[in-house]
Amino acid sequence: MEKQVLDSPFTKKEYLNLVKQFNDEHDEIFDDFAISRKTIVNIGNREFVDYRPTIDIKFELLRSNAISKINLDSLHYFQIKKILKNELFKSINIKKSDISVNLILPDLYEDYLQNLTKKNRHELNRKKRKFSEQIDFFELLESKDTEIFDTFVSQHKKSKGDKGKFMTKDIETYFENLLKLEGWKIYYLKTDIGVVSTAFCYENSNGCYLYNSSRDNKFNSINPGIVLNDLIIQSLIQKSKFFFDFLKGTERYKFDLGGQPIQLYDLNIKI
Repeated sequence: MEKQVLDSPFTKKEYLNLVKQFNDEHDEIFDDFAISRKTIVNIGNREFVDYRPTIDIKFELLRSNAISKINLDSLHYFQIKKILKNELFKSINIKKSDISVNLILPDLYEDYLQNLTKKNRHELNRKKRKFSEQIDFFELLESKDTEIFDTFVSQHKKSKGDKGKFMTKDIETYFENLLKLEGWKIYYLKTDIGVVSTAFCYENSNGCYLYNSSRDNKFNSINPGIVLNDLIIQSLIQKSKFFFDFLKGTERYKFDLGGQPIQLYDLNIKI
């Protein structure tokens, strides 16, 4: 899991340069962290950043910047252990926070299906059958094109509740810039009646990180999101990828598709 976290897009310089816009304008930004009012904090809002780089905290930096506190979020336990090797701290508070969900991929899709619980395997097959009975043609495609991005945004805005309110103009611009970075793309489910679901992902040589998704709500009854994720899983297995990381959030579909919870932590330290 350590390699998966540290190889994720969220630790890369170009990504951190993009999400620093979510820090206070008075924060001083370094390579892997920021300093805000004599406190070391993460770069970027936790609502947008799923994993964090491991920060190497030097005594000289603490002293030269008069650091009194360290407040970090979304850390894996291996990162907590590394930071706690430092003996300069007065008090330490570690709190369980977000959950990410990860799926380790086998060599064959048939093995993936067998690894699901009997109930989840039955439900997946039922939903796929229902979808194929009502949709004459469908295929999994991927793109960085404006047309597909516009579909992703439009489906978001038409959603009900918080999901529909999420895609403001500023957030749309953020996703537009994110898609321009290397490794980011949109998987989408093309059918004879149009694009019914999308998945905004980052993919590298080892696996795929599912960052966000959208769907055409007119077709909720035939579960286009589940079908899309199943096709992505099939594709990743065919490409010999090792994992499909659903990232933060405990939505039921992630576990129904075989994902396992990964506990993340918040760390608050007084110097």
